[in-house]
Amino acid sequence: MMKVSLHYNPGCSDCVRQAKRTARLDWLRAVSLRTDRSPLGEVPVGEIVVVDEQRRQVYTGIYATGTVCLRIPLLFLYGLLLYIPGIRDRIGEAKPGCNGDACEF
Repeated sequence: MMKVSLHYNPGCSDCVRQAKRTARLDWLRAVSLRTDRSPLGEVPVGEIVVVDEQRRQVYTGIYATGTVCLRIPLLFLYGLLLYIPGIRDRIGEAKPGCNGDACEF
């Protein structure tokens, strides 16, 4: 299984809580949690950046969330749902998060 790096803002309490929850569910160690600068720069509060080094791709928003979910067995089905257009749009706008933006976990 390919490992990805999940970059999040350590100053966002919701992001830190979600990152810890993700780490607990990731018994395969498929996701590396990082608080340093992402390839896109500083990660804004309430957002994530996911880097797939093997494919050389960077994901943000709902696609970053889906990429992480597809690598964690308990979240796999949720990750698949995120790629269905109608459902993806609803889920993407359903959770208000930090500063009125959508937290992307």
